[in-house]
Amino acid sequence: MHTSQTLVSDVDEALVKRARTGSSNAFDQLVRRHQSAVRGFLCRMVSEPSLADDLAQETFLKAWKNLSRWRGADQAGGSFRGWLFSIAVNAAYDQRRGHARAQRRDADWLADQDQIATQENGVAAKLDLDKVLQALSPDQRLVVALCFGAGLSHAEAAQALSMPLGTVKSHAQRGRDRAIEVMRDLRPATPTAKIDLSESKQP
Repeated sequence: MHTSQTLVSDVDEALVKRARTGSSNAFDQLVRRHQSAVRGFLCRMVSEPSLADDLAQETFLKAWKNLSRWRGADQAGGSFRGWLFSIAVNAAYDQRRGHARAQRRDADWLADQDQIATQENGVAAKLDLDKVLQALSPDQRLVVALCFGAGLSHAEAAQALSMPLGTVKSHAQRGRDRAIEVMRDLRPATPTAKIDLSESKQP
């Protein structure tokens, strides 16, 4: 029985095979399939939409140039999506290491103003999310951003971060539990950015 993740991976792999033969149309389809998730993740990492756009463009450019390096799921290369996000993570890491204000942006990883109903409520929600994120460790914030924000499976997040699967699952669970605990203490009537922290059933 095919799961939705398996179907996504199968379509991606077929498109990659075509792109490797020089089909720009196939790669354009890969970009359209994943650009929203990649950009959203990078926005949470750097909190500047224009910078996230630049990093997303850099991510896909590197992916295009290095398609031959992805071995494919059938050769234990993991999913294309996991491989793509590993490039995005490295791009964000490189940017953060080279930016003097990087540390002040950690608390903004999950703040996505496009998901807030109004600007006024968006400001209040962002302040609440800052407090939530400050309660998480850096690794927990990153795993939560990938698994709950970008929708990656635990296995794909482990692939993207070059981290053991068990460690990713632990960070996801502890980060989720801590985030929910902090949220309960923050203005329950205030709308917050939409991120699904329901119990994960990912492999």
